Amino acid sequence: MKGFRILMLLLLGCCAILAFPATAAETTVKSVLYQSDFSESPGWNTNSPTRYYWDPSLEMYHFKTEGGTNGYAFIPVKYNGQSFIIDFDVVILTSQKESGFRFGLISSEMDFTRGTNVLSSFENGKYGKIMSLRVIDQNNQLREATSYYTSYCGNLPGCQTVEFKENMTYHVTARYTKELQHADIKVTEKESGELVWGYFVSVGRDLFFMDRLAITTRGDYAFGPFLEGYIDNVELVVFNPVETTPTTAVPMQVPTDVTTIPTTTVPTTPTPTPTPSTPLGDSLPLAAMGIAGSLLGNSIRRKRLK
Repeated sequence: MKGFRILMLLLLGCCAILAFPATAAETTVKSVLYQSDFSESPGWNTNSPTRYYWDPSLEMYHFKTEGGTNGYAFIPVKYNGQSFIIDFDVVILTSQKESGFRFGLISSEMDFTRGTNVLSSFENGKYGKIMSLRVIDQNNQLREATSYYTSYCGNLPGCQTVEFKENMTYHVTARYTKELQHADIKVTEKESGELVWGYFVSVGRDLFFMDRLAITTRGDYAFGPFLEGYIDNVELVVFNPVETTPTTAVPMQVPTDVTTIPTTTVPTTPTPTPTPSTPLGDSLPLAAMGIAGSLLGNSIRRKRLK
């Protein structure tokens, strides 16, 4: 298992290397759209304050998700389709069967089954306690990768389903790269930094209409089961292109020294009147005709002698 995690780390490293030339080709500037360590109230909006609230004693944000309740908590952000990275810490205290936690960038409907969204999920379902990355574009096309073995590694040697543990704090990084039109996720243990799971999905198009960070249960109709935990250290970073104005080089002026030459007077001597001759313009065609005739005659004589 340890060797496989190393393989996964190398895979993620290769993805980052492949992403670097594409992102570096265009000049960008990093901007923090949202950041909170929950040391003070984050002011998130919720329709269920008994389930979603800031805990001042722990300086974290509490959530208790349950299907069929349409519960949510969100904070608006001004996202305009750029490449972005979402980082956050999460600890799952309790996860009943058929329950789930979903957090990320999403549109105003906050329905995790419809576009547009990029969500990290921790779900206790049919295949166990599974982590996943879900991307749904504005045409409602779903791209998903999960930590269930058939989703991310298939029949590779040592491939196993990776499950999350309760009462374990994880750090999650979800990234969307506009230039490559793909998204990826990396989950590590918060304390040790050890890689737990990670993978990527090809999105194939730009993403629009996402305007909030949210925890949501909209789209989950399994009423009854719940999942409870805390989220902390949330950060959303975007990369804005920088417009560069081409500069015109100013020609360098080389100073020139002007030297004044004194004027000298040369005495003039009377010259005899020239004798008139045939102008060159009239004689040149005649000379040419003569030369041509001479060459032609010589040629004819040679042929006769032969």
